[in-house]
Formats: sequence, C-alpha cells, structure tokens
Amino acid sequence: MSSTREARTDANENGTSLAKNTGRPAKGTGSSKKRGSSAGRALAKAGSSAAKGADGARRSVAGGLSAMREVRHAAKQRSDAMADLREIQRGLEEDRNEYAHRREVERNFDNIVSTQQAEIKKATAEAKRAAGEAKKQEEKAERLRQELREMRERHEQKLRPYRNLMESSRGRSDDAAKALADARRATRRAEADLSAATKRRDQRVALAHRAVDNAQERINRNQEEREALRTETGDGAALAKVEAERQTLERSLSTAREDITRTMQESQESVDLAQKALWKCQRELSNVEKSAADAKAEATAHKDEYDGLYKEAQAKEKTKEDAIKSCETRIRDLNKAREAAIARANEARDILNEAREIHAHPETTQGLRERIADEENDLEALQAEVDELTAAEQDLRRSTRGTRFVFIGIVAVVLAIVLFLVWFFVLRPH
Repeated sequence: MSSTREARTDANENGTSLAKNTGRPAKGTGSSKKRGSSAGRALAKAGSSAAKGADGARRSVAGGLSAMREVRHAAKQRSDAMADLREIQRGLEEDRNEYAHRREVERNFDNIVSTQQAEIKKATAEAKRAAGEAKKQEEKAERLRQELREMRERHEQKLRPYRNLMESSRGRSDDAAKALADARRATRRAEADLSAATKRRDQRVALAHRAVDNAQERINRNQEEREALRTETGDGAALAKVEAERQTLERSLSTAREDITRTMQESQESVDLAQKALWKCQRELSNVEKSAADAKAEATAHKDEYDGLYKEAQAKEKTKEDAIKSCETRIRDLNKAREAAIARANEARDILNEAREIHAHPETTQGLRERIADEENDLEALQAEVDELTAAEQDLRRSTRGTRFVFIGIVAVVLAIVLFLVWFFVLRPH
C-alpha cells in the first residue's frame, strides 16, 4: 500500500513538471507516462521481494540440511561410543569372571587335584569294566549267532520232507479239483444232451401223430363224399374216383401210423443213449468228488502238520534271536557307559591340567588383575565421553529443532507441489 502511494505521488510530481515545461496541462501523454512509470516501479519492487523470498528459502533449506547432517553425525558419534562402551563392558565382565575363577582355583588347588585325580581313576576303571563286559557280550552274541545258524540248518533239514509232502499233496488236491471241475462240466453237458434228445423225441412223435390225424381227417372227408355221391347224385365215374382216392388215403394213414412206431423207436434210442451218458457222467462225478475230497483232506492234514512244525521251529529261532538282540542292546548300553566314563575322565583331566597351569603361572593372574584395572579406567573415561556426547546431541537437537522442522515443512510442500503437478499434467483425466 505505501509503495503504491509513493509511486502515485512520484507520478503526479512528474506530470506537473512536464506540464510546466511544455506549457500544457498534465493530461493526455503525460498521464500515460505516469502510469507506465508506476507499473515499472511496482514490478521492480515485486521482483525484489520474490528474490528475497527465494534467497530466504534457499538459506532455510541449506540450514535445514546442515542441521540434519550435524544431528546425524552427533548421533553416530554417540552410537559408536556406546558400542565401544559395551565392548569394554563385555571384555571387563569376561576378565572379572576369569580372574575370579583363577583365584578360586588357587584357593582350592589341593582339593581340586585330589578330587579330579580320584574322578579320573574312577572313570577310567568304569570305562575298563564296561569295555570288558561289552567284549564278553559280543562273544556271547557271536556264539548265539552261530547257534542260530546251526539251528536253522537243522530245522531246514527236518522240515524239508514235510514241506515236500505238503506240496505234493497240495498238487494232487489241485489236480483232483481240476478233474472235479471237468466232471461237473461233463455232467452238465450230459444233462443238456438228455434234455435236448427228449425234446427232439417229443417233437418228432408229435409230428408223426399230427400226420396220422391229418390222414384220418382226409379219410373221413372222403367217406362223407362217398356217402353223398351214393345217395344224391349216383354218379358212378365220380364215385369210382373217390373210391380210388380212399385207397390212397388209407395207405397214407397206414404209413403215418408206421412212422409213429419207427419215430418213437429211433427217438427213444437217442434218449436212451443220452440217459446212459448222463448216468456214466454222474457215476464218474461221484467218484471224482470223493477223490477230490480225500485229496483235499490229505493236503489239509499235511499242511497242518507242516505248519505246526514250522511254527515250533520259528518259536525256537525267535527265542535265540531275542537273546542275540538282548546282547546287542546290552553292548550298546555298555559302549555308551564306556564313552561317558571316558568323557568324564577327559573332563577331569582338563580341569586338573587347567588348575596346574593356573597354579604354575601366578603372574598370569596378576597380569589379568592389572588388565582389569586398566579396563575399569578405560570404561570410566569412555562413560564420561558417552555422557558428554549424549548431552551434546541433546543440545544440538534442541537448538536445531526449529530449523529442522522448517526444512521438513519445505520438503513436504515441495513434494506436495510435485505430486500435484504430476497429477495435473499426467494422471488427471482429460
């Protein structure tokens, strides 16, 4: 507002002077020049303000970056010092424990030596006893294995004839079963043949009787025709033909009756043959059924006998196998006991050797005590440095809090502007 007023005042003064110099009123051309001069001053002043704002923003960003770097550097110094402090504390703790251990060993040296020597002697004796017992168990197991091999050979020799007999009787039973199946099939075929022969006989006899009935019917019609000719027409020629035809019909009837007898004889022969074949198959089937049943019973008996002997042999062998497994389990337990005893002896030796080394080198214990004192001094100094760095970091954070917040705000605004421009020019739907 003040700048605008100053620009307007300068413009009025310039216009008045121009009017005085030219002898004309300060209007027209003088007025336009006054406006141009005012706009120029305003633009210049705005540009100066923008430049000052940009310079301020640059200084804020630079200051914010510098503050962030300083804070990170201070935090890293404190973190490194803390890591060194923890490392010294860990080493100091280990040295203190080692020093306390060496002092404890020095105080109880004689007791440690006697105790560990007794433990070594005891563990060595236990390991020796376990090794001797394991050897005895291994010898026993090997003897049992040899006995098991010999037992299996004896069982094989004893079971072989019973197994062969069982297999032979089973083969005979299988053959008898096959023969029984064949006999049953043959019997079913014979029954089918008898049924078919009976059916054919009945069909042929029925046809022969039908032929007789037809011939008799034709004779009856011929007789009726003869009677009609005699009583009604008296035609001698026609009657003679009818008489001649009657003789032919009577011969046909006689032939048909003879065919019945012949057909019955022929068909019955087929039926009788089929019946005889069926009876033969049935007799054979009965014999085969008995043979198959006997063979199956024999095979079952031999199998039961073999199974009994086989189970008995298996039971004896299993007893021997269980004894072998018991020995093997005992051997494993003894080996574990021996290894444990050896480990105890080695551990006792290590303890004894360590005690003798500590007792023989007291200067090492003294050096360790001096190192602990140095580490305690280093720890105290480093703790003071850590406290100093922590306080400096906290002061730096408090002093640069505003600058860092401004920097973060500027970064957030710039990021928001960039995202808006990306959305406006790239992602915004057109």
